[in-house]
This record gives sequence, C-alpha cells and structure tokens, in this order.
Amino acid sequence: MLDSSTNSTTNDKQPDEKKSFDTIQPAMSNMETPTIVILTPAADEPMFADFWQFNFNQLSCKFAEFDIRVIGAPWMTTPLASDRSRSFIYIANLAWGYHYQPDRWNAWLRDWPKDISLINSPSLLLWNTQKTYLQHLQKVGVRTIPTLYVEHVNEEVLVDAANHFNVSDLIVKQQISACSFNILRVLVGSDDFASAPRSMCPAEAVAELTRLDAIHSPMMIQPFMPSIVQEGEISIFMFNGKVSHGVRSNTQPDDYRVQFEHGGVTTAQKELSTEMLELALAAINACPELPVYARIDMIRDVSTGHFCIMEVELIEPNLFLEHAPDGGTSFARAILQASGLLNYNE
Repeated sequence: MLDSSTNSTTNDKQPDEKKSFDTIQPAMSNMETPTIVILTPAADEPMFADFWQFNFNQLSCKFAEFDIRVIGAPWMTTPLASDRSRSFIYIANLAWGYHYQPDRWNAWLRDWPKDISLINSPSLLLWNTQKTYLQHLQKVGVRTIPTLYVEHVNEEVLVDAANHFNVSDLIVKQQISACSFNILRVLVGSDDFASAPRSMCPAEAVAELTRLDAIHSPMMIQPFMPSIVQEGEISIFMFNGKVSHGVRSNTQPDDYRVQFEHGGVTTAQKELSTEMLELALAAINACPELPVYARIDMIRDVSTGHFCIMEVELIEPNLFLEHAPDGGTSFARAILQASGLLNYNE
C-alpha cells in the first residue's frame, strides 16, 4: 500500500485597497515593446480575490522601472487572442488556484504554444506541479523531508506510515496542492491532542478527507517536524540562479501551518547560513533546468539537526518582495534577461 521510496505553503500580505480586475487590465494592442502578462487566478475565484492584486501591483512597479508595460490575465484564458505578434511574455507566478483544477492545468501546460514565451517554462512547471519531484531531489542527494507516496489514504495506510517512520505524529497532504490545501495532522496510537494543535485520529482523518472529496487523491505522508512550530520555515528566493533574499515564516501557537490564511507571520531572514545557501543551491541545481524564479522552502529535521527541503516552488510562490533589499528589481531584471530584453550583465 505504501510506496517504499522515501525522501530524506506562505504568508500573503493584504492589499491596502482593493481594485477590480478590469481596473488593472488595460486595453491590449500590438506594440513594438513586448508586454509582460502576469497570469492570475480566475476572475471569480473568491479565495484569492482579496489579495492577489497587491502582489500584481508590486510586480508592475518593478517592471515600470524598465519602462515595460504589464497587464494581468487569468491563466486559463491565455495565451491571449490579441497576442498576434507573439510579443507578449507570460509569467506564471500569480496563477494561484491552479491546484483546484489540476487536469485543466496540466493540459493547459502541455498545449502551450512553443513559440510563445512562458516563464517558468511549461516543462518546468509541469515537473513542479506534482510533489513527487521531491523523489528526484532525494535521489540526487538533496536533503528532503522523509516522504511516503500513496495512491489513497485509509486507516491502515496511516498506521503503516507511522510504523515506517517510527513516529505517532504525521502530516498528510495531496501530491498536487498549495497553501496547505487539504493538509491534515494525524496522531496514530496517541491521544495527546492537547500538545498537537488541530490534529486528529486516523478515523477522523479518513472522514475529513472523504468530506473534502480527497479520499481517493494521490497523497504524501511525512513525519511531523516539530521545528515548524519551534523555529519556523525558511524560504530562500533565487532569480536566475542568484540569491535575492530570505524570509522566515512562523505559525500561530494553536496551529502548525505558516500561511497567511492560517495566521502565519512572515519576517525577513537577513542572515542566511552557509548550510541554508548550500541546500538551496543544491535544490536549484537538481531541477531539470535553471528556473528563472524559485522559492526554496526548508525546515530543520530535528532528528538530524540539519535543514531539509520542504518544497521547491517554481509555479506561483509568494515572493515576499517587501523583504527583498531591492524591493523586487532583481526579479523583474531576471524575467527581462531570460526573455532576451536585457543582457545578463545589466
């Protein structure tokens, strides 16, 4: 029942003011200067409607420094019919909510026209969509959280996983997910729920996955890492292979999730240790190609004392540009360099 291969979601700032999608999407026309199209959630997606525009405006200001025009478009509507000159450059990094429609997302990536620029590349986005990519990282020697991959979850699978890891505290999540989507904390053979906030027993977990219509979804199971509540998650941002900045995300006392939606708080991590930087670089080097933008999430494995990779986010990571020393200019520069609009020494 268990895949014997083992491997060794963020805080979003609320916008100061809300803007409708139409107010930030100017009329499109063919222009000599390429246009940046930032892919966004569906226009009617309620979960992200309140804050994706903040990130969009943040990015737009950075491209404006290079006199580059920026528009937004829901990812499933692109490439745009008005892009007849193939002069638009598409960036996937605000395509929040793709995990709600994984089949549509995968098909969209496979059908992306080869003569239209999408960053990161369609093949890299496909590789990063299902978290089984962590198996590849582990195989090439990158430290990752020990993980079991299963086709579905039931009580027996959870008991087997706890025995496999020799722990009673587990994390269960879908292989295609984001923002702690449908993540569960499960105690097996223990009833110490008071010291494990928001945890549940195996029977409750199965019932909850059934309620969420995720009981037959491919899942991943990991031992719970106490360091997530003790010292938080470290994220390092790399643009064209160069480190831009780092952040630390911490949970609320009564939760184990670091994302904004769950009360998580993110602050600048000004000091990045040699171990953190080497692990981030190893993860980037293990990708099928160099990502133009990447967020590498890591956490300390208390059993070894070393940091290990939680995720390498290449699709739509919150970039936390408010914590970048240059406010995100290096991100815009990396996009323009990858698109051939700037030389790599500019």
